[in-house]
Amino acid sequence: MKISIVIPAYNAASCIATALESVQKQSYRDWEIIVVDDCSRDDTRELVRRWALADDRIRLIEQPQNGGPAVARNAGFDAARGEWIALLDADDAWTEDRLASFLPYLQADQHDLLCDRLALYNAAQDKVVASSWPWVRTARRIGMQELLLWDLPGQRAPLGWTKPLFRRAWLNQHGLRYQPALRFGEDWRLLVDAVMAGARTALLPFAGYRYTMRLAEKNFSQTKVDTVSPLRLHRDILQQYGARWPQAARMAARLRGWLIGGLDAKARLKPAVRGKRWLELAQLLLTSPRCWGILLVHQYEKLVWYR
Repeated sequence: MKISIVIPAYNAASCIATALESVQKQSYRDWEIIVVDDCSRDDTRELVRRWALADDRIRLIEQPQNGGPAVARNAGFDAARGEWIALLDADDAWTEDRLASFLPYLQADQHDLLCDRLALYNAAQDKVVASSWPWVRTARRIGMQELLLWDLPGQRAPLGWTKPLFRRAWLNQHGLRYQPALRFGEDWRLLVDAVMAGARTALLPFAGYRYTMRLAEKNFSQTKVDTVSPLRLHRDILQQYGARWPQAARMAARLRGWLIGGLDAKARLKPAVRGKRWLELAQLLLTSPRCWGILLVHQYEKLVWYR
């Protein structure tokens, strides 16, 4: 059973070798790597070419123009030959047994989309500092309620960060790809589209994906402060699918939308605290109850994670 691993890359020369090496070290060997270079301005393409010469399971696709991570991943999906498609960002890595841990679930032929937990890697400290969603101790189905409640502002690792494995034939059957125009939330959007298309899903209890929490380098893991795109994406999803959701999911969507509306005020909290501008801080907290909501989500999650 071949697995196609799609790696979008933009100015990733400083980190992509770690990602490639982590795949080469997999105990499960039947895979191919498709690196999609999104018009890098550094030596990413030359580096990947050298890896491809040494290992014919590695292919390089060079995009004609920079289109963003969604477009790059779609190009990789279209070029994939494996029965399953896995995702790996250029600045992340896998544990050596990640694919082997998925294998029993892939062979059972009962799922179309499989996720695992994230090992959160702090690049500054050079260590894994936590694993996401520690309450997941057995395989758990992902539905709309989970996608909404596990992807709230204030959460340490929103569910949209997960990097799934997709059954390629199922994706093609339903015509599912990333939304090309999205440069924010494209992963979460595809998860929603897949769930609403009836994907058989599971979130597995092991943490085989090392997610790099890095802000200093310009690559796909870097997220600029953006308080408009999350709300627009949330409203688009609600408009397209909301009428089909059960009451519990609609209530979860209201909570998520309400909290997203407080992101702008939350973005000003840290500068106010660091600058000791106490009057500004008090005004923010008094005038934006949504800030309190986001802070409560964060504190509650800390209790769950560290209990």
